[in-house]
Amino acid sequence: MSLEEFRASLTNADLRAALGLQLTDIEAQQVADDPASTQGWYSYWLSTQSTPPPPAGPAYDAPPPAFDSPPPPAGSAYDAPPPAGAAVDSPPPPTGPAYDAPPPATAPLDPAFAATVPYPGYEAAPGVSAYPGAPVTGEAAPGKKKRVGLWVTLSILAALLLIAAIVVIFAFATARHWTKTDVPEQPETFHSEEYETGRYDVTMDTVNPCTVNQDWTDCTNLMVATYTAACVDVELTEDATLLCTDYSGAIDEMKAQDGDGYYVATLGTYGTLHQTPEIDTRQVSNDDYKPAVTHEAVCYLEFIGECE
Repeated sequence: MSLEEFRASLTNADLRAALGLQLTDIEAQQVADDPASTQGWYSYWLSTQSTPPPPAGPAYDAPPPAFDSPPPPAGSAYDAPPPAGAAVDSPPPPTGPAYDAPPPATAPLDPAFAATVPYPGYEAAPGVSAYPGAPVTGEAAPGKKKRVGLWVTLSILAALLLIAAIVVIFAFATARHWTKTDVPEQPETFHSEEYETGRYDVTMDTVNPCTVNQDWTDCTNLMVATYTAACVDVELTEDATLLCTDYSGAIDEMKAQDGDGYYVATLGTYGTLHQTPEIDTRQVSNDDYKPAVTHEAVCYLEFIGECE
């Protein structure tokens, strides 16, 4: 199995169990996400798949001599062979890296040392052991505590924001709008003035338009002339209307008494009429009215904003 196939198997619980890896889903995901941790666990898994070496023993036993050798000649460089049937000492086994004896087959395989660092500078992912069998809680515990503290802080902030949002919505929903007066209204003021109403008053003095011994017809015409000048073609007041009516009746009576040769013997009580315009008094505005200066005020929660 290649390294990539091993990495893909970590995230599948069934495949992970078949590989014999005792990892939780979270730990397996952390190992798969970190290349160094993946390499370490892959090396460990490969070590568990190798066949144990055969039991340790001497490299070889020397065979017994096939026959007795004659004694060597004098001065020979060789020592005499051992007696017949004697075991020949075995030479020491060769030494070196290629011939070091493997560990006993019965020695347990320590998982913590089965995998080696695949490359210099290798570091396991935080919270995940680079070697199987090592505890995964040593470095992960502070991170988990920090994450728990962060979630608690975020939860408190979210609750505070939610409470603030509810208060703001309630404040706007119950806001009271009212009209606030900045400058009071200035009422209009008036002054009195006299004016002509368009009607006329008529008064009569004590000076009779006629004279004694005057022709009756001439006297009547003088009375008609003063009546016309004061009472005709104008709107009269109530008092003027009564006076003019009485004066017109006197003229009609004089016309009825007129005759040839008649003259004025005595002056009567009627005098000369005079016309004057009627004067009245009225209230005139000073044009000084000023409306109140106001604006719309808002009160929130009965104490925020412009509250009465």
